[in-house]
Amino acid sequence: MEQATQTTAPAPTAQEPQPPTFEDAHAVIPLVVLPLEQKPFAVETGEDWPSGWRVHLKFRETRGAGLLEFAALVDVPVTRADTAFGTHLDAITRIRGIEVRASALVSPWEADRLLGTRTPEPTPTVQAEDQAAAHPVPLSTSTLAELPAIMSVLTPNTTPGAEDEGRCVRCGCTDNAACEGGCYWVSNLQLVDLCSACATAEELATMSIIPAEVPDGEQLPAAADTPEPAPIPRLASPLMHRIAVTPALPAEDGQA
Repeated sequence: MEQATQTTAPAPTAQEPQPPTFEDAHAVIPLVVLPLEQKPFAVETGEDWPSGWRVHLKFRETRGAGLLEFAALVDVPVTRADTAFGTHLDAITRIRGIEVRASALVSPWEADRLLGTRTPEPTPTVQAEDQAAAHPVPLSTSTLAELPAIMSVLTPNTTPGAEDEGRCVRCGCTDNAACEGGCYWVSNLQLVDLCSACATAEELATMSIIPAEVPDGEQLPAAADTPEPAPIPRLASPLMHRIAVTPALPAEDGQA
């Protein structure tokens, strides 16, 4: 006689816990914010994979007492970190699988007031460096005292032609040695030194130096044939190196 077999159902397996969701993180916020007298100015909710969702409460410096209320509510210590930008106060806990953090950036003296502590004193090494910088080293004990003194003596330059002085390109007159009867500098497009005694009427009219080279068989007009304006005495003031003056040409016959 055959014996009937009975199949047994598999035992139910425990379901794996589901990670917290955004709704879970959002539900934690009223639990830690509503009981506080000093509320945070911002509450941020974000997911930090793979750690999960987290809630960040940010307190202003004037409401740093709210961070102490949060730390007392969840029974966690307040950590302090002094930086160049201020003092960071933090308190971190985990509620229903959600990391909840409260932070505030305050001044060192405000942190002392909130925590009832004093600002950490600088290390002796830093103090020694500050004192060394505040008290200068006497010159007699400095290595600079062993260096020989260097004296700079300026001697006048007596080399002929080395001085930077304007000189006419034709007659060689200068500011201190003008032509006989007086002359003045004539402005020109070539920006060369030319005095009024050497400039021709055409050069005065065109404000341009005409080269002295001419074709063979031709001669330059005599200086006496070229009408020249009355010479103007050259100024010898040391404050005025040179004044370029372009005199007006005499009117031709029949013209006003």
